Amino acid sequence: MDKHEPKQKKVTYDSISTIKAQHGANQSENKIESQLSSNRGEVIGQRFLGNESHVEHFKLLERSPTYFLIGARNAIYNISLHDLTEIPDQRLKWSSSDAHQELCYLKGGDKDTCQNYVRVFGRLGPDRFLTCGTNAYKPLCKSFLVKNGNYVIENDNDGLGLCPYDPAHNSTAVFADGQLYAATFADSSGGEPLIHREKIRTERSDLNQLNGPNFVSSFSYGDYVYFFYRETAVEYMNCGKAVYSRVARVCKHDKGGPHAFGDRWTSFLKARLNCSVPGDYPFYFNEIQSTSDVTEGHYMDGHTQLIYGVFTTPVNSIGGSAVCAFSMSDILQVFQGAFKEQETINSNWLRVMPDKVPEPRPGACVNDSRTLPDITVNFVKSHPLMDDAVQTYFGTPVVTKVTYNYRFTKVAVDPQVKALDGKLYDILYIGTDDGRVLKALNTRSPVSRNDSNQVIVSDAQVLRYGQAVKDLQVVHLAGEASKLVVIADSEIRAVPLHHCDSPSAGSCASCIGLQDPHCAWDAEHSQCVAVMTRLHDSDADKMLYQNITSGKHRGCGTYDADPKQVQTMPQRPSRGPPDNGGVVIGPGPIAETQPNERDNEIIIELDPDNQYSRTQPRANDPQGVIVTPVVYSAQTLTGALIGTCFFSLIAGFASGFWFSQRLRNVPYPDPPEQRQQLNRLTETTESPGFNNKSINLVLNVPPKNPNGKNANSSAENKPVQKVKKTYI
Repeated sequence: MDKHEPKQKKVTYDSISTIKAQHGANQSENKIESQLSSNRGEVIGQRFLGNESHVEHFKLLERSPTYFLIGARNAIYNISLHDLTEIPDQRLKWSSSDAHQELCYLKGGDKDTCQNYVRVFGRLGPDRFLTCGTNAYKPLCKSFLVKNGNYVIENDNDGLGLCPYDPAHNSTAVFADGQLYAATFADSSGGEPLIHREKIRTERSDLNQLNGPNFVSSFSYGDYVYFFYRETAVEYMNCGKAVYSRVARVCKHDKGGPHAFGDRWTSFLKARLNCSVPGDYPFYFNEIQSTSDVTEGHYMDGHTQLIYGVFTTPVNSIGGSAVCAFSMSDILQVFQGAFKEQETINSNWLRVMPDKVPEPRPGACVNDSRTLPDITVNFVKSHPLMDDAVQTYFGTPVVTKVTYNYRFTKVAVDPQVKALDGKLYDILYIGTDDGRVLKALNTRSPVSRNDSNQVIVSDAQVLRYGQAVKDLQVVHLAGEASKLVVIADSEIRAVPLHHCDSPSAGSCASCIGLQDPHCAWDAEHSQCVAVMTRLHDSDADKMLYQNITSGKHRGCGTYDADPKQVQTMPQRPSRGPPDNGGVVIGPGPIAETQPNERDNEIIIELDPDNQYSRTQPRANDPQGVIVTPVVYSAQTLTGALIGTCFFSLIAGFASGFWFSQRLRNVPYPDPPEQRQQLNRLTETTESPGFNNKSINLVLNVPPKNPNGKNANSSAENKPVQKVKKTYI
């Protein structure tokens, strides 16, 4: 055993010492947590910590129905999915040799970087597997055989091109058909990216194939292996610099090209992934961060296979994140479409005409790629980019978020969750870079492909603030409650898939307002419950309310209030549900024949969060009295408004009339000076002293006489004096 043994979550409650004293010091912390949880009525998520003295850089290597294989620092952990405890005697220890560590120190590495971080895993058989690690900046791969419960090394080889040098590098690998496909870097600085399989790789220093990529995921599908990454867009270079998201593929049967192309892919093609908000000027989320597994389900177009991806805006722009869905059929169709090319270095990137594409079609799987003609191999080498982009399946992102506080990092899908109305929904769990996990869904997915309606069901701070979510896995175990496993660099935590029993869902309206297919309102017991729990209950008289589309149900009353303060309608088993907009399982309320006066009620709710209300009763307050909010009907409020307006008009008219009468009785002062000014202003041409010579108001000069002189000029009979003229 190591000095720092991995352990379960440390409980920091004050009563832990008391429980230890009651149950003995040897009781495990997991049992202590259960005891504390039962005493306090709290749900504490399961938690696994590796070696707490350093950062482990956890990476999910393999998932089985009952356990996870987690790559970490100098070890591979075997974690049980039942309680997130390490399975005894199943840990693989693999540290770098002293010679490799010394060489790493000479290259400038420190104690943390000069370790072996396991990044790659491939199953060769039931008891044989291949794994690769960074090995103190000298990647190494080893084959192990499980014999009598021990790990026996069969052979080892160089891990160059299969495993990254640094655990922080964005790399991906997938084991398919007995061969390892990896997208990583061939140097420690990250300047030589490649997509590699044994003896075959992408071109060196060819920006048309890979231009500063950041690989995020890969998987095998049909005859191809697909890689998802982001890179600097070569087709945008003439207009500036931008990063685009890509999906690339290679054929599993690719054996390299003829002659000098024997160690190069003959089937490498790539296309752009378009995740944007549509419009006249679309808003793009250009940088892909991760993808989910392929999800199969029934949507409006029938049976479809989707893959969900997390996209973000650049770090120096508006902080935004989005989740977009892409159909595998759309991806295949784009790779069967037209190619894109740039004829000269100063030309735009344009579509290649079909008559210029050689036969057999470049990039397609063939029986033996070494027999391909040179023209086909040269074409696919110089034209790896497809002209069309892969568009989002629903025409718009499923989830969008614009905020500077956090960005999306990872997405996991609980596929095809059946609601009470029979419709199927994909539930998305989205991790962020500050430890949050958002639960969301598209309520329009069963009925439309042209739009989406995002609903954020919950937003929970699962990890410590600032700790990024690196991976998410939805786990369904037989006989146990389903859970969501959240993986960070040095912590693994399991949380419930739903929060139906949370205090925020304590009322009928708030429970249905979650719009969560996992949750429904149990009208008989007045509580929000998990749907699957009640559907398997033997009591057939259970009545469940749920409405995913609108989040409202008339069975809860006409407004969101405490169920204890809402007058419930009488119930009778022979009648059906009151409204087709929601779903009811079990007997529903009686359908009233007369219109309900409460349908027009307007609710004014002050202090909805009860932030300013007192929690303790006053001394003179009556005990046992429930204060009910006053509710006014729409007719009452309308009459009050009209009466107020009429009264205001009458009062205003009376006040104005009285004020004008008061002013008429007040004598106006007429001092001599003002009277003299008034007389001057009112003098006529007959008044004495009045100048009867008119003035030209436009030019502000007196008019001229018939002889051409000014009428008011005092120099009419005087000779004109000479004046000096100045010319400009």
